[in-house]
Amino acid sequence: MQFSARLFDPRAGHIVRATLVAADEADLRREAERRGLTLLAASQVGPVPLMARFAAATRFDVSAWCIEMARLLRAGLSLPEALEAQVLRFTDRGDTALVTVYSTLRDRLYEGKSLSEAMSLAARFPLMLVAAVRASERSGRVADALQEYARHEAALRELKRRIVNAAIYPLLVVSFGVLVSLFLLGYVVPRFSQVFADSSVKITHATALILAIGDAINHHALLVAGALAASVAGVVLAARHPFVRAGAAGLLVRLGPVDRWVRELQLARITRAMAMLLNNGFTVPEAMRLSTALALRPDLGGAMERATAAIETGQTTSAAWSESGLADPFAQRVLQAGERSGDLAACFESLAQAYQIEVETKLERASRIAEPLLLLVVAALIGTIVVLMYGPIVDLATSVG
Repeated sequence: MQFSARLFDPRAGHIVRATLVAADEADLRREAERRGLTLLAASQVGPVPLMARFAAATRFDVSAWCIEMARLLRAGLSLPEALEAQVLRFTDRGDTALVTVYSTLRDRLYEGKSLSEAMSLAARFPLMLVAAVRASERSGRVADALQEYARHEAALRELKRRIVNAAIYPLLVVSFGVLVSLFLLGYVVPRFSQVFADSSVKITHATALILAIGDAINHHALLVAGALAASVAGVVLAARHPFVRAGAAGLLVRLGPVDRWVRELQLARITRAMAMLLNNGFTVPEAMRLSTALALRPDLGGAMERATAAIETGQTTSAAWSESGLADPFAQRVLQAGERSGDLAACFESLAQAYQIEVETKLERASRIAEPLLLLVVAALIGTIVVLMYGPIVDLATSVG
């Protein structure tokens, strides 16, 4: 399989993109390490097989794994004991997939490998989580690192849930409008066309067009239903393809408000990741290199790389972020406060919350504007069809009277 990968080159000190061939993600990670690179993110190029999609859908919940392992470690169990307890637990439940995950990690620990090495070889855990665990192993704060990552994922999931919920209502309104319009055109309009065919009432060109469309839909109902189903399936499949998503995102971000919203959304993810990594003992440049993988926009990724290089030459974090365009005056002031207090992690967490609140506020405002507008459009569409149908009927009733 071919993968489009984002890799960090420690010799050059920057992130590169490459297309690599590997059997799976574990093989891809090994191939990157063989070349002296660190894999940051990867997506499969081309269509994904059905079984691979099913496997991804049934993949175990990393966040839940972190919470369970942190709970057991805080209860006093060692890492092998915690993993063994989970193996016994899921064996009793008959969950072979989770038994395989936990038993593989346990066996790697018995071989003398660290937890971060075992997680990296398993190829089921995000690079950021593996890096956080690796850093926490130096200080013995593995449980704290797992709990911190679980909180990080919970915040991102909540933001994603709000975005999805905001998109559901407009989608339902549009779908309802399309179905009602098809019903009027395919079932009601053909009945009226018979009335007009038996009368001498003159109809307008618009009404004649509506009647022709209705007759066509009525005579080819199965074809129309199949085309509608195929269109919906095509949109769903296209939305799953990374190139299609990237192209759609590129078109959307050309709009000024959407561009700013997407930027703030990615900054919320980046600053939250920075807070998590700094809390687990990473230096600012190390945390920024790992967080750069979350910058999906090329300009934002370039700004992260420039800021990282500036910090490594001795510039302060606040100045580097400001000069690279990552921080506005508000964010710069917050980072300056963190530099004075020595707690940059708390300041990045504060920025993440501020960005998230801003994203949610703009999302709510957009929803309040879009919902009535969509209702008006759907109502106007249905109303137009009804008026075009009933206008000649009124004329017919008038002529008979």
